[in-house]
Amino acid sequence: MAKSTYSEEPMHSENRRADDRYLAKGLATQCVHAGERWEKQTFWTSSTPIYHSTTFFYDHVQDLDDRVYYRKPGYVYARSGSPTHTALERALATLERGEVCMSTASGMAASHLALLTAGAGKEGLILCSTDVYGSVYTMVDNVFPHLGAPSILMDFTDLDRLEQAILRERPQVVYFEVVTNPMTKVIDAPAVIELAHRVGATVVVDNTFTTPFLLRPFELGADLVTHSVSKFLSGHGDVLAGAVLCRRKDFDCLHDMLIQVGCTLGPNEAWLALRGLKTFLLRMERHCANALAVARFLESHPLIARVRYPGLPSHPHHAVAARIFPDGRYGAMLNFDIADCDQAQAFRFLDALRLVLPATTLGDIYSLIVNPARTTHHWLGEDQLAAIGISAGTFRMSVGIEHAEDIMEDLDQALRACRHSA
Repeated sequence: MAKSTYSEEPMHSENRRADDRYLAKGLATQCVHAGERWEKQTFWTSSTPIYHSTTFFYDHVQDLDDRVYYRKPGYVYARSGSPTHTALERALATLERGEVCMSTASGMAASHLALLTAGAGKEGLILCSTDVYGSVYTMVDNVFPHLGAPSILMDFTDLDRLEQAILRERPQVVYFEVVTNPMTKVIDAPAVIELAHRVGATVVVDNTFTTPFLLRPFELGADLVTHSVSKFLSGHGDVLAGAVLCRRKDFDCLHDMLIQVGCTLGPNEAWLALRGLKTFLLRMERHCANALAVARFLESHPLIARVRYPGLPSHPHHAVAARIFPDGRYGAMLNFDIADCDQAQAFRFLDALRLVLPATTLGDIYSLIVNPARTTHHWLGEDQLAAIGISAGTFRMSVGIEHAEDIMEDLDQALRACRHSA
């Protein structure tokens, strides 16, 4: 891992650390209060202010020098953060039980920074799960190798083969999603992390699908955790944001990477994400209940060939999911195949939907659906898509918080409509 060009002590991380006032509180309380009103003030606001300033200055130059040269906690230039960012970062660190957090301009920026911080480079092999978000797949398989960083993508659900690869290749970085995008496989996170640490690899876990509602990767030994905060954490489809969480010892490297790459989150986006986070727990409870009901409905539907939802006993990794997720909750993401469906029928199905939105995102209050072969994974070739299991009739669905019966009724009428000729 690259060493910081400044102090060995991650002083800047003090602003972005978990909010210890709420670590012992319940998740609902953390969502509402963590990150707010933490600085010493003579008065308080009920909502974190939005700091639009690009720069910050002090009464004495020594105070500025302390923050630039000696990296003491504080603010200098908005590219490295503001009090609005700090509120969001402290809240996310608290929810994830991470030591420190840094927000980014998108989930892809978070994944990129995490890989760089973890040591991906000319001598830093990336071992990545094949079944990941399409842009991450392309970044690992194409962008990093063009910059001289070797990579291998493989199925992480085959633990025997994965163990052989880890011991043989001795990767610098191991990257995966616990519930994968778009096929909703469930990776045995504790086992993979243990295998990676045998050879000293740094483990990066994308927790976007699972969220701290289902799983906290740091408690399993992960080294870095990433999020597309645009999704379930903010939850309303109105902000583009990401986050990287890490140990304090890695923060200066992460901080330097963000400053050099320049993918800082805007203050308005930080505020919107923090506001959305307030209802995260309430939304996730509804998301999970609705997803299970929709998955059961689709599994019984005559026009559906296969449903992949970790909460169904038919899911090949249901036993793993039941072991690593608490309280019988399995998330909001599911995947299904329409029987004998070509591209024309797939488009007719999407066009016939009235409530469920055919949109290339997930984690909103709305139910959302995509055809991965034509959207999230369209960069991949036919052989790559087939290897993952994506066909023309494969759909990824993010189940929203609407009335479950309404969601199922809409899916049913669209499924019947797709069988009719245009």
